[in-house]
Amino acid sequence: MSDTRNVIVLIIAVMILQVAGGLISVLTPLGLEAMGTPPEAIGLIAALYAAGFMLGAWLAPRTLATIGHIRLFAAASATNAVSVLSLSLVHDELFWAPVRVIMGMSLAFSFTSIESWLGSVVPEKSRGNVMGIYHTGAKLSLIIGPFFVAGLSPLDTRAYTWAALFLSLALVPVCLTRKEQPVLPERRSMPLMALYQLAPAAVLGALIAGIVNTGTQSLLPIYFEGFKIGGGGTAAAAIASGAAWAGGLLLQWPAGRLSDRIERRLVIAGLGGMSALAALFIAIFGTRLSEISVIIALGFWGAGALSFFSLCVAHAIDRTPKVLIPQVMSGLLFVWAGGSIIGPLLSGFAMRADGEFGLFGLAGVLLIVLTIVMIMRVRSKPVAIEDKLAEWSPVLPTPLASVKLDPRMSDRDENPAEETAAEEAQEEAAEDAPEEGPDSQTDTEPAPESKV
Repeated sequence: MSDTRNVIVLIIAVMILQVAGGLISVLTPLGLEAMGTPPEAIGLIAALYAAGFMLGAWLAPRTLATIGHIRLFAAASATNAVSVLSLSLVHDELFWAPVRVIMGMSLAFSFTSIESWLGSVVPEKSRGNVMGIYHTGAKLSLIIGPFFVAGLSPLDTRAYTWAALFLSLALVPVCLTRKEQPVLPERRSMPLMALYQLAPAAVLGALIAGIVNTGTQSLLPIYFEGFKIGGGGTAAAAIASGAAWAGGLLLQWPAGRLSDRIERRLVIAGLGGMSALAALFIAIFGTRLSEISVIIALGFWGAGALSFFSLCVAHAIDRTPKVLIPQVMSGLLFVWAGGSIIGPLLSGFAMRADGEFGLFGLAGVLLIVLTIVMIMRVRSKPVAIEDKLAEWSPVLPTPLASVKLDPRMSDRDENPAEETAAEEAQEEAAEDAPEEGPDSQTDTEPAPESKV
């Protein structure tokens, strides 16, 4: 637990931040729908948000190296709060689209700052446990968030004010911490190919998490708004969102602890398989089930689908030296954001084509793919990690002339021309000298003493 206490301030800050995240995740699609925006356009705006997140993840290492973890988090949270308030002032999808790009960038900066900090200070032996606690707290906040707007109109100014309050409050614990920041990273991003060579399973898992989770959740409030549970409308959407996050909340920490003891990729495969079955169950039997049954199945979907990304992150950090952790974190967020751009578009068209079957059927198929990929990666032949962790920038060969080959050479012998001339002079003197017999003695060598 000492490792958790060392980063408790960061966990609290993210929990406050994610209360606002839970609010915004429900308000945005319902607000767009209230303005008469069609599902395809709602999916497109969700994709633009993911594009902003992707851009932020790409820029985060450079920005982090310039201003540091605390300042980056503070600036990003403040920008996010201003953006949320602006949504309540102008009810126009053409205005909301670029604002959502800015919000995506801001959130990417916030998460890169906090998660690279966590990855740098938490040891490998407890990484799954601490990351499990971190994501459990974040999920708990995401569950709580939507209930602050339950019963309010999706365009009510008070709902957006609540979100801005929590985004601003998240600044307090980070700005007041007395913990030292990690060493600032180099001002560059890691190439995607280098990231894939380092941790292929983590990259593929992050991509599928972005496609499935963002795509499904972006349209989840619309799907459940027609339910009667809780009075329908925003209350039904809040209950559905809460059920999905509750499943992830219950399983996140146990899954993290389990991954500290067995192969993380096997745990990811188990989570993917469980969520795939739940998604296909809703897709096939959803219309024939009671609303409570669908909500329960959604909880099982969330338990798997909303838990495996943190294990992908832990798996990647296990294979990364500390100096490269910020690059790896931003790289995984970049990949996740790429999937998040594709996900809402695919889910929007799937839901338009075949309602609940299209939305959850797509999620089920992709989660089956995740399960198969993780099992295959576990069974694949391991590759030397040291080769993957080498610096990826080109290294010029050292000129041979600049290397002293014999360490026994003294400084005065470093001129090969002088040394060669001296050797030739000694050889000529030896040739001119008279031969000496075995009994001859030189003047410099004394005669042996006689012994009586």
